[in-house]
Amino acid sequence: MTELHPEHARAVLEHLACGVVVLDGAGRVVWINAHAVSLLDQPAASVVGRYATDLGLPYIHCGTPSPAPAVDARGSLIGCTQPYAQAHGEGSVMLVCGRNHPLVSYVAGLAGLVASSTRLLSRAAIANRLDLEISRSRRYANELSCIAVRLCGPSTAADLATLARELKHGLRWVDVLGQWQDDALLLVLPETDVAAAERLRDKLVQAVAAPAPGLALEWGVSAWRRGESVEQVVERGLAQARPMATERAAQRPVETASTSS
Repeated sequence: MTELHPEHARAVLEHLACGVVVLDGAGRVVWINAHAVSLLDQPAASVVGRYATDLGLPYIHCGTPSPAPAVDARGSLIGCTQPYAQAHGEGSVMLVCGRNHPLVSYVAGLAGLVASSTRLLSRAAIANRLDLEISRSRRYANELSCIAVRLCGPSTAADLATLARELKHGLRWVDVLGQWQDDALLLVLPETDVAAAERLRDKLVQAVAAPAPGLALEWGVSAWRRGESVEQVVERGLAQARPMATERAAQRPVETASTSS
């Protein structure tokens, strides 16, 4: 593997379209690139040696034992600071940019795909995926179904995340799982008709239990119909949701009695 010469690395950082600031262990600026200088609107010579906080930089001191970067916003700037062992001692490197920088929009867009409380695909993300599958089904006449799973009872984000982990064990790699509501998950099943979706639901009912005492699961299946929107096919599945496990449990004593007689 060819190593990048230090001067080449310095040149890359100098001309990067994002601010780069190297700080010592006390939070003083050791080096700063041209983009960061333009953000501060001060000559580089007047910035080096000064404390990042005095310069208005969004700097948070993070000790070297912590490998995670610290993110902060201050005024019009957003900064991400990472501990870094330098030749002159412990310090950190900060990436800094304006709030309107394309990188900020890109990262915010990625974050919007994931529900922050459960780390599952957000409603917007799973709806977008279902919309894409509807387009494919409309064009190629593919079957398309969904399974809605709702938690009944006082539940938390952790309960929903636990339920999602259990459901994933029974899915194919092409199936997509996301959070539709605070108490409901949605499984998108490409190229799957309603009969196959119901068989998968029955399999999941037997394999997945409610994640906490006092909670129950309701299951609904809906197959996409030509002309339906994303919301229509999902809401139809939620409207049909019922507690399958409870119904099956209620049937067992009857079956046992008839067998014994």
